[in-house]
Amino acid sequence: MLSLRSLDKIYANGTQALRGIDLSVAPGEAVAIIGGSGSGKSTLLRLIGGLETATRGQVEIDGVPVAAPAETVGFVFQEPRLLPWLNVAGNVAFGLAGLPRHDRDRRVDEVLARVGLEGQGERWPKELSGGMAQRVAIARTLAAQPSILLLDEPFSALDALTRASLQDHVAKLWLEDRQTLLLVTHDIEEALLLADRIIVLAPRPGRIEEMVTVDLPRPRDRDSPAFEQARRDLRKALDRSLHGQSVLRSDGVT
Repeated sequence: MLSLRSLDKIYANGTQALRGIDLSVAPGEAVAIIGGSGSGKSTLLRLIGGLETATRGQVEIDGVPVAAPAETVGFVFQEPRLLPWLNVAGNVAFGLAGLPRHDRDRRVDEVLARVGLEGQGERWPKELSGGMAQRVAIARTLAAQPSILLLDEPFSALDALTRASLQDHVAKLWLEDRQTLLLVTHDIEEALLLADRIIVLAPRPGRIEEMVTVDLPRPRDRDSPAFEQARRDLRKALDRSLHGQSVLRSDGVT
């Protein structure tokens, strides 16, 4: 269980990024976090990942306070952040130094196949397209077998077709593994494709305004009438959060 309790984040310059965040995420649940500029989406994810510390309140994983990055938490950033002096296989294996060579190589081959890059381990980062590089970043995170997966707008820099393909691929991977997943995104469709529940943040300071349950069957069909209705409802919820008209709710999007 991931628990956020009365979480505040105030930076040294006095800017309050987050205020009073209370949230529990069940094991295996997929949660998306959306909100306008200044709502603290990425700050919240960094607090969960132990990359920053809260000013007040606490993040806990299975009752243990998060004080630093943990092996059980994987992070996929907006940029792939591949090491240019390592090939694809080397980048994926970067966090696996503690494994015997045979086990490490087997795991690298397995995760590369899972993200659609089978046989690409000898290629270099400079040879990859943006979509391929982000697949490598996802593979690197999956190779560590985290129980919690954090994604910070991982497809925002990609073209529309590549983004849609990777969204579908991550949705498929999640269905196979059922890790706890938290996704920060500005893309309403992406949130609906991947999440069981969507947290809508209001800005300045970031705070939870609405919680929306996504009651759509998986795998999700972007072109279905139910998906289109959910998209309209979520857009209205986001608009309300930006104009101070939200009412906290969890009655579902259908």
